[in-house]
Amino acid sequence: MLTVLFWADLAVVVVTHLLYPGRSVAGFAPLVLLLGATVLLWPTLRWRRGSTRWAASAAFVVVVGAVTVADGSGSSVFLVLIALANVALAFGLRPALLATAGLSAWLGIAEVVVVHKPVDDAVYQSVGVMLFAAFVLGLGLALTQAREARDRADRLVTELAAAHEELRAYAGRVHTLAVAEERARMARELHDSVGHYLTVIKVGLENAERYRERDPDAAWTDVRQAKTLTADALQEVRRGVRAMRPPMLDGRRGSDALRELARSFDGTGLQVDVRVDGDERELDETRELVLFRALQEALTNALRHSGGSSVSVRLGFVPGAVHLAVSDDGHGDGSRPRGFGLTSLAERVRAVGGALHTGNEPGGGFLVRVDLPEPA
Repeated sequence: MLTVLFWADLAVVVVTHLLYPGRSVAGFAPLVLLLGATVLLWPTLRWRRGSTRWAASAAFVVVVGAVTVADGSGSSVFLVLIALANVALAFGLRPALLATAGLSAWLGIAEVVVVHKPVDDAVYQSVGVMLFAAFVLGLGLALTQAREARDRADRLVTELAAAHEELRAYAGRVHTLAVAEERARMARELHDSVGHYLTVIKVGLENAERYRERDPDAAWTDVRQAKTLTADALQEVRRGVRAMRPPMLDGRRGSDALRELARSFDGTGLQVDVRVDGDERELDETRELVLFRALQEALTNALRHSGGSSVSVRLGFVPGAVHLAVSDDGHGDGSRPRGFGLTSLAERVRAVGGALHTGNEPGGGFLVRVDLPEPA
């Protein structure tokens, strides 16, 4: 818009002096030279805030002021407004106000000294220029604010796009971690449930094979128990992927569930004694499952590695906490590296803020102790 206005006003000035020669105060030739300087300065102007070409804008203001004085017809007043608009857009409102005051004063003085107009006419023209300049500066300020708002919006869109990409990357990492955590959880569930059942079934079937001729009734008892445990194992496998409670916990709570688990080891050669210390109270499902898995892992390890014949289970209740201690009378295996079962059990215990302690007993055997805090 300013470009069109600039060239249109130049054309009006030239045509005016071609049609009405002699209007120029300094003569047509000096006016043409000043217009030529104006045209040469025009491409050097910058119209965005932060411009460093202040010299070009200052020279343009001075030359345009000279054109206005030399013109004498008043048709070049729009060049003054364009020069002031350039200062406002490139350098801000305060420099534009200073340029307006200086240019208005220069025009008023030149009208009196050079053109020999009356003082009141010169003042009238200067005030008119200032009023037009105020209007132009207001438009320039609004345009500058609109540009800055658009630039901020563009930067915001760019930042939002970058944030969106970053969030997508984070979402991918979270998905990967969630899949890894779910796989680890399923591995723990399979080890704690199916591994326990298969161990008991294996020992029962070995006993049945050993006593099939000497004590057929006992052998068939072991076979029937292995069959029952096989059905339980199949049922838990179906439930395991959904991390549901083990079948032995269905309808049973606390020490009853632990005693039922201990009874599943009947016929394996282990005598399991479960006792409760303190006043038993109901626990949340998460802690019940942790205690169940802890006893399951401890009994399975005792059957596999201890070489003992009896296991003592103590479930203790104290204010704000519950403890489970499982010890056997075997030879112990504290020198063995901790396997996957105890490692996953430690993760389960830590997940509810508890602690797992394992190691050989001073008098022989192996101890697994779980300490769980209870929520207030």
